[in-house]
Amino acid sequence: MPELKAMARVLGPKGLMPNKKSGTLVMQHELVEAVKSSKQGLIEFRVNEGAFIMNKIGLRAFDNEKLNENLNALMDAIAKKKPESVKGKFFDRVQLKTSMGPTVKLSVAPF
Repeated sequence: MPELKAMARVLGPKGLMPNKKSGTLVMQHELVEAVKSSKQGLIEFRVNEGAFIMNKIGLRAFDNEKLNENLNALMDAIAKKKPESVKGKFFDRVQLKTSMGPTVKLSVAPF
């Protein structure tokens, strides 16, 4: 980490600075497990101040089935992280957006 301190001003605002909380900084004895989980498709998502979750679910080269599978996996992972203190409806709206395209609203019922 001391070597990365000089790069913190560049990496920090971009969200690229390694940290333990996001799983990008691991101890040497945990390295093999971290690589395995990453290769198996570890889903990482963050929530911003407005309670929006923005995450990438695929690439343009993916077919519809793969994108749908990735979306379902993301939504399941978010639903599993739901705190027990939250009662009722957990998802208010679900919207998909390409990087430079319009927003597509999805039904919340399946999630």
